[in-house]
Amino acid sequence: MGGYCSTRWNGERTRLDTAGLLRLDIRILRRQGALRPDTWSTQTWSRRGEPVGTITVRVPLDGASLTLIYRTRQAGEEWQDVAETIDLDATPCNYGGARSWFLCPGCGTRRDVLFSVRGRFHCRQCHDLAYTSTREDAMDRATRRIWRLQEKLSYLDGDPWHIPSKPEGMTYRKYWRLIVQLRNEILERDALFADELMAISRCLGILEAQLD
Repeated sequence: MGGYCSTRWNGERTRLDTAGLLRLDIRILRRQGALRPDTWSTQTWSRRGEPVGTITVRVPLDGASLTLIYRTRQAGEEWQDVAETIDLDATPCNYGGARSWFLCPGCGTRRDVLFSVRGRFHCRQCHDLAYTSTREDAMDRATRRIWRLQEKLSYLDGDPWHIPSKPEGMTYRKYWRLIVQLRNEILERDALFADELMAISRCLGILEAQLD
């Protein structure tokens, strides 16, 4: 994995990982009520407050599938309209109710999450994606923990220093517990960031000494 003054991937071509890709999570759709039969909804992704993708989700009357309606464009090509149908499945839970799944359009297996690569939503295996966590250093892991806490607080814009307001319906006890965890993670990330700046400074010092 290498640090500063080293080649992290040894110059070799690596698999695309899940970081930065648009992802569709069926658990989020379910919480939003977007899986109800005869439902239209809109899913929007943003990064640091800027929109990076929007799709329309249509569930027919039978509730057995959903259709993703969006536009995509490959480099140097014209925009293309896409209507991609994804079958749904459900399995019973131990204490009642059912768990919803996507059936991946590529391999037909049950999946919680589908990723968009080249304008198509398929599972991680079909797109041959590596988990971002397998390539993370300590600061990457700290940032991911911050984003995870922010998601629990219904904040999805990806600013690792933002403290979200209390979501509607969340108890203050749970809110403050998450805020304390988020504050501690931000402080840890700040300390790691300071360490990385020191490492860069040392590396620059070595390079300057070699050039003299």
